[in-house]
Amino acid sequence: MKVLKGKSGITVLFRPMKTGLVDMHYYVKVGAIDESSAEWGYCHALEHMVFAGTEKRTWLQINRDWEKIGAYYNAHTHHDRTTYDVTCLKKHWQESYEVLADMFYNCQFPKDRWEDVEKPAVISEIEADLDDQGTVLAETLYRTGIGDSYHSIVGGLDTIRSATIDDLTSFYQEYYQGDNVYLVVTGDLTEKQLMRVVNRYDRLQTRKQVKRKQFNFKFNYGPVTVESKGAQQAYLQTLMPVDIPRTYRTRVGLCLGVACLSQYLFEELREKRGLVYGASASLYWELPDQVFLNCKTATEMGRLDKTQRAFRAALNRFPEEGLSAERINNIKRSEAFATIGEQENIDTSAGALWEAYEEEQTDMDPYKKHLRTLDRLSVESIRTTTRLHLLGKDKLGKLVGS
Repeated sequence: MKVLKGKSGITVLFRPMKTGLVDMHYYVKVGAIDESSAEWGYCHALEHMVFAGTEKRTWLQINRDWEKIGAYYNAHTHHDRTTYDVTCLKKHWQESYEVLADMFYNCQFPKDRWEDVEKPAVISEIEADLDDQGTVLAETLYRTGIGDSYHSIVGGLDTIRSATIDDLTSFYQEYYQGDNVYLVVTGDLTEKQLMRVVNRYDRLQTRKQVKRKQFNFKFNYGPVTVESKGAQQAYLQTLMPVDIPRTYRTRVGLCLGVACLSQYLFEELREKRGLVYGASASLYWELPDQVFLNCKTATEMGRLDKTQRAFRAALNRFPEEGLSAERINNIKRSEAFATIGEQENIDTSAGALWEAYEEEQTDMDPYKKHLRTLDRLSVESIRTTTRLHLLGKDKLGKLVGS
């Protein structure tokens, strides 16, 4: 990967890649974790409103200018970032980037568009999450475990209903500027080709230095039970804070260990006992300076007690039973397979470049570095890292019918 600098001051993360497509992302270092209680959902609302039109284009013209060249475009809000992206045929990349830059920097935030169209759409998304039982349990676990420092990405009904276009404009002006913005590009381009077009269209401004809010909390391990009238199954989930490994090598080892845990839970609960349809484990990395281990499953209401006992027993047995050399080596091969697939897939490149830059791991291509690390990790080092980081107390959450 290459780290470049545009005339406007924009940092450009660039990965040359032999492909007929070009992928372009604007990354903004602001997410749900940066919102105050009064701003809950503003990042997600802006994700909608940036598409609402510029001085040159209406919202419809933005869509049509990309659609006529067959481009794919979207935006995503996370806890630690917001992204705006477009992928297009190489022959259309310059005109596609011009639309992206115009939309990103020159958005007008029409009041009627917010009040009549996007606000109702955001409210509908929030209500959809409230109807999803698994999401309700996960959000309740995080909120009761972390406290006021945490809220969901989509936002709160009260704050979105009361949010004005002036509120969103002020939020945009505070965060969408300076070192808070990056451009990430992958494609079959030269540095000269790329930077000539970036320097022509990028309009980054620096108004002031942005300071991220501190993420401080004392984790509450108390169990939680959610009752839901609409639940057809009982849901189980554990949440455990995990110390962040200090080196890239140990981070990869921990991720492999969690993949072993996910496979082990599925085998113990689904394949051996038929108690559930699925069971999984994953790491959540988006909260500043903190990682959380999630383990979850769901079962029939009448099997809840039996499944909960089996779930807990499997978690307790995993450090001794679930980290066999055979399992670890199989997981390493699967990870290598997935990494090579991602290495050749333009859709995943931006996220890999962003993560490498944020972790100050820009010395080589992130996929090559990952594959090299996989080759060098021994079974015993993965086993040791996993046991060191995953042998801790967790918080149990249940969602049941009422």
